[in-house]
Amino acid sequence: MQYKGLVTFPSEREFVTYPWVYWDNGFTDAEVNQIAAYCAAGELKEGKTFAGYREDIRRSKIQFNTWTEANGWIFDKLIDVVQVINNRWYGFDLNGFDAFQYGEYRAEEGGHFEWHTDMHFGAENRQIDDYGLQQPRKLSLSMALNEPGVDFEGGELQLNMGHQDLISMPMPKGRIVAFPSFLLHRVTPVTKGVRKSIVLWVTGPKFS
Repeated sequence: MQYKGLVTFPSEREFVTYPWVYWDNGFTDAEVNQIAAYCAAGELKEGKTFAGYREDIRRSKIQFNTWTEANGWIFDKLIDVVQVINNRWYGFDLNGFDAFQYGEYRAEEGGHFEWHTDMHFGAENRQIDDYGLQQPRKLSLSMALNEPGVDFEGGELQLNMGHQDLISMPMPKGRIVAFPSFLLHRVTPVTKGVRKSIVLWVTGPKFS
């Protein structure tokens, strides 16, 4: 794998793999509010898992957004963020993403998402196009659309590294966090208010 682009500390990206990284100020506060308003105006559906609708595993309202003239600017800015993060920290062979998902975790519904990975793995009873996938998800990103501790409580995004304490990823409004899609993660129950975010999964050919 050949990294593209220049960075200040090339040795760090060559030898260190961080479980997660973050980007602040990729969008202005006004732009974050605009994204939230745009998504909230659309229809929301109950989020599901590979096993179907399982409230014990996942309880959230979601909406998938593909590119349109109205939201194209969101995709453009996200692509820039993805490229910088991947070039500096991960160096995955990526092709892109065709949608982002808006999600709401509501305290009144016990909103949460138990431990899972975003990367899909094979199963005998799963058709290859169940999720419209042609390539593996390799890099996951999530952006907070409202403020923890103000608009909601709970709803922490956590990583499980398997050999150490759980990692809670602080997500103030507007922050974008990124992590490899094969890592176990969860959203803890929201205990007050509504947690709002967008997530996307960047795909590419199989790891080699």
